[in-house]
Amino acid sequence: MSKVELLIGVTGHRDLLESEEGMIKQKVQDFFLDLQKRYPDLPLHVLTSLAEGADSLVADVALEAGLKVTSVLPMPEALYLEDFQGQAKEDFQRLNAASESWVLSPSHWGINSDRQEIPSNEIRREIYYERAGRFLAAHSHILLALWDGSTNGAVGGTSHVVEFHQRDAETEEDPSQARTFVDIGDDESDLVYHIVCSRRSSGAPVESLSPGDAMWFTRNDVTPREVELPDRYHRVFKSLAEFNQDLNLVAGQSYYSLHPESAHDAKSEFAGKVCEDIQMIYGACDALATTFQKRTAYAIKTTLSSAILAGLSFIVYADLFDFPVMIAGYFFFVALATASFYVAEKQNWQKRYLDYRALAEGLRVQYYWALAGVNMLSPNRYSHDSVFDGRELELGWIRHVMRFTGLHADLTESTATHLDLAIATWIDDENQGQLHYFKRAAKRSLLSHQTTQRITVTCFASGMVLAAMLALNQGLFSGLVMNCFIAMIGLLPIVAAARQSYSHRLAERELAGQYSYMHELFSNASRFIEQAETVEIKQTILRDLGEAALRENSLWLLRQRERPLPVTGSVG
Repeated sequence: MSKVELLIGVTGHRDLLESEEGMIKQKVQDFFLDLQKRYPDLPLHVLTSLAEGADSLVADVALEAGLKVTSVLPMPEALYLEDFQGQAKEDFQRLNAASESWVLSPSHWGINSDRQEIPSNEIRREIYYERAGRFLAAHSHILLALWDGSTNGAVGGTSHVVEFHQRDAETEEDPSQARTFVDIGDDESDLVYHIVCSRRSSGAPVESLSPGDAMWFTRNDVTPREVELPDRYHRVFKSLAEFNQDLNLVAGQSYYSLHPESAHDAKSEFAGKVCEDIQMIYGACDALATTFQKRTAYAIKTTLSSAILAGLSFIVYADLFDFPVMIAGYFFFVALATASFYVAEKQNWQKRYLDYRALAEGLRVQYYWALAGVNMLSPNRYSHDSVFDGRELELGWIRHVMRFTGLHADLTESTATHLDLAIATWIDDENQGQLHYFKRAAKRSLLSHQTTQRITVTCFASGMVLAAMLALNQGLFSGLVMNCFIAMIGLLPIVAAARQSYSHRLAERELAGQYSYMHELFSNASRFIEQAETVEIKQTILRDLGEAALRENSLWLLRQRERPLPVTGSVG
């Protein structure tokens, strides 16, 4: 199946010096080669608006290297061509023909797409460039900037795109949407690879930089520029690469589909086209989560069963039969429990299960938001911004996956055409709907927790009864019978502790509470939607529902991710 790609957005000056172009091309080539060497399992995908100068240069280098290039045009091609003359126009047409070409929908412009409603004056057209730059920055894993390092505040300019990528700063048109300048939280979205260049219009770069300098640039105020890729970003890209490797484990399997069951109607065809990347990765992710959930459960069962058998072997050896084979059994089962624990921890089965489940749930929300035409409150935000709210940099790879899967859906103009289909499938459907799923899941988890409690009480009560029988009737029990009673009294607490550890490890009680909460969320949403009088209100309810589901999913993952596997010590 297709892999998640490493998205590289491009921004840069249009008026590069011809004398520096050869050097800049070499720096861009080195940048691509270094990424391919570091992350061979991450295909590179270059996103560019193909503007004259830096955009075209990078696209040329990328195509020569055999990389995938997508042109994201700020306006329809015929209108965009008005900004090109002579050789630049020919270069644009050649590069655009060699690339996959996308045009930002009118929803990104904030106006109707009719020709007469797009002003041709220079100031307004720069805003379209800014919005294209904003889209590229928001969906890029790395922003490649061919930049002189100056900050001139020009709307849609290189420094403005870099600023947005690092701080989500919006244009002065809408200052209410801008984030504060000081951001004390780290996330993975601010990474820029800066290749320093000069400009024909202003000459040399800023004083502290020289043409040809190449470095990683982040919003870290202490060391914003570093020659080596900072380790925190490397870990995020490494996790992306490991996800692509894990996709091979479920290749060829049939996946659970988010597509509506009426798969042959026109609405479902729309879902298949616009949401194809989301569905494809969701299906594989769901299968991976199931795979690692089974492995984790197997490891837990093996560890705890081995602990019980080790305890039984020791008790039998100490209290019943002084056979060397029994003490050998003790060592064997302790070794088996230790090996099971070690393999599960070494392979990170539990964390991989939780991470893939969290990603799958994020993709579910992203899918139905796209299907229902749900927009975020701020034009700066996309569905991936709602996952973890910038917390846990280590989990930034999950947001990176959603940047990739959301590309096509975020480019498509949001409409309410498929709103009812999304509501029916996501919430109310008997088989696919989350409302019915969480009701069943809550009942199942509660029943499992109650079973654990009954087993625990039974074991301890039985042990107390046996102990009382021994204490009150010492003359009636002797020899083998007394030893059997003693063995049972010793074994029953081990069984109870093992079952409690199993329940704790699977978070049975917490799951019952979470599923009940999620059922309540979807039940309320269903009721509110029935009462809603307009499409906009229904979309608002779906947006709030998705935000709440993602928030609860994030909190659950962060709570459970560090929950250790049960560790067995010596038993006896």
